[in-house]
Amino acid sequence: MTLDLSRLPIIDDHCHAFMQSREVKTFDNCFTLSLIPPKSINTKNTLLFKIVRRELTKYFGLDPNISDDELINIRNQKYQGNPKEYVTNLYKDVNMESLLVDYGFPVMGNRVNKDELVWFHETSSSVHVRRIHRVEATFHPLFEERVGFEELLERYITELREEVEEKGTIAFKTVIAYHTGLNIQKVSKANAAESYEKFLRDQRNREAEKNVRDYLVLLAFELCLEYDIPMQMHSGAGDAPMIDVKLSSPLLMHNVISDPHYQGVKVVFVHTAYPFVEEAGYLVNQYHNIYLDLSSMIPFSSIGIAPKLRQIFEMAPFTKVLYGSDGFTIPEISWLGARLIKSELAKVLEELIIQEIIDEDYAYKAASMILSENARGLYNRNWECSMNQENQLIGLKDKK
Repeated sequence: MTLDLSRLPIIDDHCHAFMQSREVKTFDNCFTLSLIPPKSINTKNTLLFKIVRRELTKYFGLDPNISDDELINIRNQKYQGNPKEYVTNLYKDVNMESLLVDYGFPVMGNRVNKDELVWFHETSSSVHVRRIHRVEATFHPLFEERVGFEELLERYITELREEVEEKGTIAFKTVIAYHTGLNIQKVSKANAAESYEKFLRDQRNREAEKNVRDYLVLLAFELCLEYDIPMQMHSGAGDAPMIDVKLSSPLLMHNVISDPHYQGVKVVFVHTAYPFVEEAGYLVNQYHNIYLDLSSMIPFSSIGIAPKLRQIFEMAPFTKVLYGSDGFTIPEISWLGARLIKSELAKVLEELIIQEIIDEDYAYKAASMILSENARGLYNRNWECSMNQENQLIGLKDKK
């Protein structure tokens, strides 16, 4: 008995804009999360890249024995020759329905500009692109301007409201895990104001920085409550060496997620909190408002995908797990992730059928929930607003 999930629609609930202008590394070196410059001899000898070449040679209909360099050259020619056609065909291959895009990428460095966004939206126009707003993209520039505390709060809240009310944002996201970690605590306004002044005087003051970041992120939680939109939270591994993974375990969120006030906030731990996968599955089981997205673990854990899915579903209900890829820089990451989730999820569900835990009908239902239906139900505010609709593109072009 073989489950065929290939034609089920898929929603990538967490990814980033890609564009050719940002593809400065060689193609093989795009399949790493590290910011430390990798060596091709190493990346080409990872199991992830072996999977990449297997899937690309199948997709292109090439001889499996083609060399890595020849395969990459063919890929580059196709992508550079007609980017829109190339991307459209990738999405068609996996039945991609929508991309939910965090526009705050990268964590550090130059954000994508309007010209790059126009290119991305036009190139991805065969699917709906929906907007996730990273709250740090609002308050980091205000730190740099060194505005006063009251002005910081006013401009921060105003922009977040505009994101939801005017720009079609479907969720907020925070990368506080990169900066001061997920051990978020309640901070009084007076304490936050005092800490902000200390932080402006000395940005090496980690205690003051943490108080300010905790306060601002929990302000965003309040708006999530008001607008009934989810908060995506970076958890687990990220871009080495910027993140201290010890500070990014979702278990550190205990005080916040156990607070009855915040249990109205739909919190999505993105990246499966990898390597804290079992811990994340436990939290999804224990808290009605906690969800888990599979991005980054898929595709980057390569042959570990199926075992990790089994660990998640030891406790997590199928209704609260969402597919995502964390795709960035190149379109193939989202495409590869979509191919792998369908094949690896099918293996896990087939084993459960053989064990007579579920039947085939439920297996397809569970797959549909993970691949698209959970996202469609969770991100319901502004769902009708796609960033690559013609009116959105015209608005972007007018602002150039």
